[in-house]
Amino acid sequence: QADRAVQLLLETDTSNTEYYSDALKACLAATIRSSGASQSTIKLVATNLIADAKLMEGVQLLCLIDKGLDACRYLQTYNEWYNSVWLAKSTLNEKEMTEVFLRWTDALTSTAINQKNKALQVYLSLGQFLKVIESLYSMRHFDQAAVFTESCLEHGVISRNKETAPLIEAVFLEYARLLESLGLTRGMRYYCNLAGENGMQLLEEHFSPHKSK
Repeated sequence: QADRAVQLLLETDTSNTEYYSDALKACLAATIRSSGASQSTIKLVATNLIADAKLMEGVQLLCLIDKGLDACRYLQTYNEWYNSVWLAKSTLNEKEMTEVFLRWTDALTSTAINQKNKALQVYLSLGQFLKVIESLYSMRHFDQAAVFTESCLEHGVISRNKETAPLIEAVFLEYARLLESLGLTRGMRYYCNLAGENGMQLLEEHFSPHKSK
């Protein structure tokens, strides 16, 4: 949307301190579609600006030549996570936006930031339901993980197959163990039946004559 960018830049009031720089940017934006050589030059200038601690200026230039994903990556490298997410949602296609968002969740779940609940919300917004289950399981929220997994299976948004079965069965098994510790035998039996071979083993151990003694 170079034409729109030019229009907005030219609307800067003459009394604004950014008037001159915005006017130059408008001129630049009007010429970016001329050749591949000009785009290469602009990208080089952008990376030099970023290296010189002028991050936002460099990001703006990258966006002018449709390098939004590169711009988002630079923003994330410099811990500008919210700006990268905003830019991704505004300018990128779904595949590229998902890449940016998933890198954000990696940061959110790191020990340095440790905002796993926010990461869960991001996974949900992206439809990354297996990631939600993995996160709940790693956080030892076995009750929530089991209920969410069962709901996902019921509505067909995930399926049990060779790749997903280990996670799904592990979730149901841990919830069955939790229910067993609470003396909720009926619920424990139900989730053991969903937990594959390990679930059957837990049932056998629970109801074995040796244990009852």
